[in-house]
Amino acid sequence: MPARTMNRIGLFRFAIAVFGAWSVVTLCGGAAQAATALRIASAQQSIASIPVVVAIQQKLFEAEGIAAEIIDFDGGGPAVQALAGGGVDLCICAGDHALRLASRGLGGAVLVALLDKHPYSLLAPAESPATDLASLRGKAVGITSPGSLTDNTLRFMIRKLGFNPDSDYEIIAAGTGASMRAAIERASVAAGMFTTPDVQAYMATGKYKFVADFRDLDYLALDLIAVGSWLKANDATAHAVARAVVKAEKIIQTDPKAVEAAVHERFPTLSPDLVVTVAKDAAERSLSHDGRAQEAGFKTALEMVRVADPTVKELAYRDVVALRYLP
Repeated sequence: MPARTMNRIGLFRFAIAVFGAWSVVTLCGGAAQAATALRIASAQQSIASIPVVVAIQQKLFEAEGIAAEIIDFDGGGPAVQALAGGGVDLCICAGDHALRLASRGLGGAVLVALLDKHPYSLLAPAESPATDLASLRGKAVGITSPGSLTDNTLRFMIRKLGFNPDSDYEIIAAGTGASMRAAIERASVAAGMFTTPDVQAYMATGKYKFVADFRDLDYLALDLIAVGSWLKANDATAHAVARAVVKAEKIIQTDPKAVEAAVHERFPTLSPDLVVTVAKDAAERSLSHDGRAQEAGFKTALEMVRVADPTVKELAYRDVVALRYLP
C-alpha cells in the first residue's frame, strides 16, 4: 500500500480517536454540569451544620448528583426569610421556624433532624452579679435576631418565671458569635445567647460565666428545613438529600477524624485541642444519630413557640416532621 494512503488512513484513525476522546470529555463535563445545585442557608455558623459539612467533604451529596453549598446568615430570622422567599432551597434553622411556616400554611417541614438538644446558653461577664435569668430582670439581654430560637427561648423562660419579657426585660437583637460578644463587652447587653463552639471558646478564656444553660433540654433544635412547595417540586432531590445527610450522621458516630475535619473547616480559628473537644461533645451530646426528630423535643418546641407567639396553631408531629423522606 502506498505510503500516502497509509498516512491518510493513519490521519483518519487519529481523527476518530481524537473525536472519541473529545466526546468522552464532553459527556463527562455534561454529567458534571447536570448535578443539581442545592443552596442551604445556615442561621449561623453552628455545630448543627456539621452533618451537612461531613456530607460535602465525604462526597455523599456528590454521589447523589447534588452540588451543595452552605450560605451563612446572621440569625434564624433572615435565614428563614430567604427560605420562604425561595432565595435558598433548604435551611439549617431552628425547628421553631418549621412550626411557624407550617402554622401559616406554607408547609414548613423538618426534612432531616440535625441537633436533638437545645444548642444555646446564656452567658454573662465573669464579674457580673447575675446568677440566673431572674437576676437579669430590668436588664438588656441579647438574642441573635427577632423571631429566632434565642428570642423564643428567652421569652418562654421569662414567662415561666412569671415576668413579662417586653416590660420586665429589654430584649435586644445583637447577632451571633463575635457580634454578641462585642455587645457584651460594650455593655450594650448584660448577657447574651451563645451556641457551640462559641460557648466552649469563650468559657475557656475565664472571662465569661453561665447564667442559664439550655443545652440539656430535648428540643426540635436545629434541623434541615424545607417548605412544602419545594418538597413537592423536588421529591427525588429531597430523598437524595436525606440519604446523604443520614449517612453523614452515621459517619459522625463512628469516625472522630471526619467530625474533626468538618469542625475545623467550619470553625478554622479554633485551636486543635478545642476542635477535638467540640467534635467529641457534639457527636456524643447533641447531634442526631439517624435524622429522625424526637417527639419529646417536638412537643417542647411547640409549647415554647406557642407561648412566645400565640398565633402559632396546635400542630401534630407528623404535620411537621417529614419522616417519609428518611432512608
